[in-house]
Amino acid sequence: MQLQLLQEIPVLSADECDRVRLSVHELKPLWDEERYRFGAGISYYKPQALYYATAKQMNPILKRHFGWLYEKLLTAFSAQFKRPVVFRDDLALPGFNIYCGPSDFSKIAYNVHVDLQYLDLNWDPPGSADFDSTMSFTLPITAPRQGTGLNIWEVTQLSDEQFAKSDALSDEKAYYHSYKPGTATIHDGKHYHQMQITSDWESSDERITLQGHGLVQNGALVIYG
Repeated sequence: MQLQLLQEIPVLSADECDRVRLSVHELKPLWDEERYRFGAGISYYKPQALYYATAKQMNPILKRHFGWLYEKLLTAFSAQFKRPVVFRDDLALPGFNIYCGPSDFSKIAYNVHVDLQYLDLNWDPPGSADFDSTMSFTLPITAPRQGTGLNIWEVTQLSDEQFAKSDALSDEKAYYHSYKPGTATIHDGKHYHQMQITSDWESSDERITLQGHGLVQNGALVIYG
């Protein structure tokens, strides 16, 4: 499965985004406010044992409240990629990143990174997974009034020394992609990228996104958080 640098896939209507937002807020006691997170995610929950334990705890809750959303996600991705798209019971469902409240999230220097989390997970039996088929996605539910999106560079994985010395990841060389609520933005995860909030944060602003990754195993695209 080959990906262009970025793809967009419509998933939710405006009314459906509102429905998700309300459900996320109703479940606020379950948020991990340290990680701005609701649901497990291999980017946030390490070591591996913590990830699998958190997934086992949170997946039933996410399924109960957002099962309809996950079905729409699978249907939209399957239509786009022309192959079965599935979840795996042992891996976390895609979860929500949540930024809201008075903190000025526009002043944070967000991490420039590549997504290599799949290397921390179990893809047995050997040879069943295609590590060249990786993908990462963000499905915005709400966005700050002045917008939010993704900086992405046409640069793939560098060594630590190259990363420190290279000017290839300068701000001037980033491509900025603006998110649209209800539309998933997809990339291969192996190009450097960075969360971006475009201007000053207002106390009433919210940025809620459904985040996930995927790769092809046994012919199906496996989506996970």
